[in-house]
Amino acid sequence: MATRRALKHIHISPTQIPYSTGAAVQDVLVKNYLDHKRVPDVVPRPVPTLLTMEFFSVYTFGRRQQHDEESVRKIEELKSKVPEADGCVTMRGGQTTFHGPGQLVAYPILDLKEFNLSTRCYVRMLEDTTIELLEGFGLRAKVTENTGVWLSHFEKIASIGVHLRRYITSHGVAINGSTDLSYFDQIVACGLPESKATSIIHAAPEEWKRQMVGVKNPIQELGNRFAAILQQNLDHRLGHGKA
Repeated sequence: MATRRALKHIHISPTQIPYSTGAAVQDVLVKNYLDHKRVPDVVPRPVPTLLTMEFFSVYTFGRRQQHDEESVRKIEELKSKVPEADGCVTMRGGQTTFHGPGQLVAYPILDLKEFNLSTRCYVRMLEDTTIELLEGFGLRAKVTENTGVWLSHFEKIASIGVHLRRYITSHGVAINGSTDLSYFDQIVACGLPESKATSIIHAAPEEWKRQMVGVKNPIQELGNRFAAILQQNLDHRLGHGKA
């Protein structure tokens, strides 16, 4: 049985933050891991960390889109249609997605080798963690042949896009809690015109209200729940906790 690795959970701010702030914190943590791999006798091994946050409105684009002329044109069109939302090209995989108020963004920063995880198994763990979180609201989510987590083949409730460098993870999951879904009308999820975004409050309004009544920061509460489930899944991977 491998040594248990406790996941440190950091909710960056109790209020919404710019995308650039979350990205900067993520980059520092990733650099710490890479520095440790380069000079392990000098730089201590970092602690696996889950960053959670809630962004101001922003559309983010996958790394491949910045080199595609059609994607660049669509990015500029999007910026002109929704001027109040920022736009940013990221290093994650995937296509265009939206982040904003009412959405939990969760970025695990860890070394897949420490947990004996392949890329495929890691992505599946993020999917399973999201599905289990949604089960707490009485929602039966699932994965399909398309990326993300879905309530049906046409209703997407969470996006997943990760980046790996020397087995160090970054980026992760975005789960719609009480997000304004109209922002998704400007993009096409997974390149599927018939698909649409949904949220916890849209799919389970009474359960959301019941669980979040009196909760000062619902998105931080979602982050706490996501962190607890992810820790359980990582423990199980290393042979700790319940099977």
